[in-house]
Amino acid sequence: MTVLSSTDTRDDGNLVVGILAGLAAAALAAIAWAAITAATNFQIGFMAIGVGFAVAFAVRFAGRGHDGRFAIASAILTVFGCALGNFLTVVAGVAAHDHASYVDVFLSLVPHVVQVMSMTFTFMDVVFYAIGAYFGYKYATVPLKPRVVVPEQTP
Repeated sequence: MTVLSSTDTRDDGNLVVGILAGLAAAALAAIAWAAITAATNFQIGFMAIGVGFAVAFAVRFAGRGHDGRFAIASAILTVFGCALGNFLTVVAGVAAHDHASYVDVFLSLVPHVVQVMSMTFTFMDVVFYAIGAYFGYKYATVPLKPRVVVPEQTP
């Protein structure tokens, strides 16, 4: 029996392309996280799951692979996306408070990112980052489309 998948062009995939797509997805998901938090004035930790799904899909789809390398890259990029989402939430809050441009606030806070994150980081962030990383890892290993089993032909 031969097993074929319509989404896999090669067995090993392209990890670099997957990582670049995952990085873009993490950044977009972080922006969405900050926008939702700024609009609702409430930080929803389960947004980390959405970041994990988005990153896993991007890594899996663009990289055309679903082995452990893709899963680990997806988990790491998910944690990065979650942290960036929290940082951008701080940027949005400061910009709203000071009536300043998001870009100006972002550029002024980037040199102090470690200090900003340490001041705003809580134990629940660890919990939700871990949940997001789990989903990023898990769904980066799932094929996008079901595999088709082609029966062997007997002569």
